[in-house]
Amino acid sequence: MKKILLLILLAANLINAQDSTLSKAFKSTQPKSMYPLIKAKYPSYQLLTGFLLLKEANGGDPYAQHELSLRYLLGKGFLPDTAQAVYWIKKAVEQNLPFAKFNYAIMLNNAIGVSWNPFKAFEYFKSSAVSGMPSGQYAYGIFLTDNLVVNRNYYEAYRWIKKASEGGFEYAKDALDQFKKAGFTFALDSAETDKNTAYLNSSGKAELMDQNWELDFFDFENDSLSEEEEIKAVKEVLNQNTDKLKETLGISDIINKAGLKDTTASELIKFAAKSGSPEALLIAGRGYEKGIVVKKNIISAAVNYLRSLRLGSQKALENLYNLVRTDGFFDILQKETDAHNPDAMYAWAGLVALGIDYRITSEQAFDLLKKAVSLGHVQAIVETGLCYYNGDLVEHDKKKAMEYWSEAALKGSIEAKVRIAFSEISEYAEGKDVSNEIKTFMESSESGSVLAQSALAYCYEKGIGVKTDKPKAVELYRKSAQRGNMASYNSLKRMYDEIRPAGDEFIIFED
Repeated sequence: MKKILLLILLAANLINAQDSTLSKAFKSTQPKSMYPLIKAKYPSYQLLTGFLLLKEANGGDPYAQHELSLRYLLGKGFLPDTAQAVYWIKKAVEQNLPFAKFNYAIMLNNAIGVSWNPFKAFEYFKSSAVSGMPSGQYAYGIFLTDNLVVNRNYYEAYRWIKKASEGGFEYAKDALDQFKKAGFTFALDSAETDKNTAYLNSSGKAELMDQNWELDFFDFENDSLSEEEEIKAVKEVLNQNTDKLKETLGISDIINKAGLKDTTASELIKFAAKSGSPEALLIAGRGYEKGIVVKKNIISAAVNYLRSLRLGSQKALENLYNLVRTDGFFDILQKETDAHNPDAMYAWAGLVALGIDYRITSEQAFDLLKKAVSLGHVQAIVETGLCYYNGDLVEHDKKKAMEYWSEAALKGSIEAKVRIAFSEISEYAEGKDVSNEIKTFMESSESGSVLAQSALAYCYEKGIGVKTDKPKAVELYRKSAQRGNMASYNSLKRMYDEIRPAGDEFIIFED
């Protein structure tokens, strides 16, 4: 994908709701632009008693059935009851009511009263889209961008989102702008019109729940920016207003709690990098490599790329590989290593462990790592733990790994704390108390740690220390993947593949 800077992808949080009628997702009033549903045939239902509404619903009126479902869901006039909500909305769906299909799709995609099933949700979103419902058209278009339910099709996604925009759906207009920024522009047939609108009335709105849909542009491929364009792009990132940069780095929720007074771009990046933000590490790496804002230092660039790579960023691997191929890199690395620079020692050992360099043996690389550890280099301590944990450079020894990570954690390494917690989680047994580990994941994720975000997703997926919540796991895996973590993207794909139905429509062809 062209013109996308490093990991600064177009954000995409698919559905963000919980399987609970008391969830904040269900609000009686919503922002004006939030997912408007076409009013029912009988708008006076809002004034009817529950008895009369039940009578009409039992009589087979699909609009009454849909209205009754929403009232059970929202607890308006009835005690909240997701089972009844599902029962009545399915009755309306069976009668092909487009906005009932749209709301039922939301329930399926969020496991609200039903099992999580994004495939069925896709089918109902598609049906509501074909019926001419702008919010359904937008949702259907979004599903066509992520390559998880069906094969990615940017042309069709653009076409349907454009329909939604023309239908007055505000978020669709923003999405079209994002398409253009990502380099996707399509010539569409302007004569094309929707014909299946028998159930729709263009007047009025009825709000259901807070949604946060945006485009899914997962991009783990090579960038095509020229060096001049990349330098310009990095400078633009560093010149972002504070709130936007916080969001980019994944630290919006924690930064105010941390009491950080200096909120310049460089300080925010340092804060996020220390917390385990691969985006921050990549930006810092590019800054050091090209001499953008900071003094050029290719050893510091290599260190930042290595750290980002260890957090799952495939972009970092590309940047690191290109860096080591530049003229004079190893001459500088050798010189700095001889000068007892722990950054250089850590970087060289990391390159050998990853199989990028073979100028020295595994034993020599591990000796360099131990020297860096003796000089108090925190990331070298974390890396040594990883070597023992994964069996890189040395034989696997989990006990030694935990010892090194504990030492790094005492020195303030959030990454080490998260790795210790995840090691405990990975050996979870029924009844084991993992409340401290969950707390670590939650706090570290809030601070910007992509590892913690992914670990927390795993806990929600498997029901470890928290109630099983597949949609929440999908949300967290998705956010982590959008931040460049390939492992999270693979976990996300696995979750979909585990329940993928038979049929040609749902066969995914790899890019």
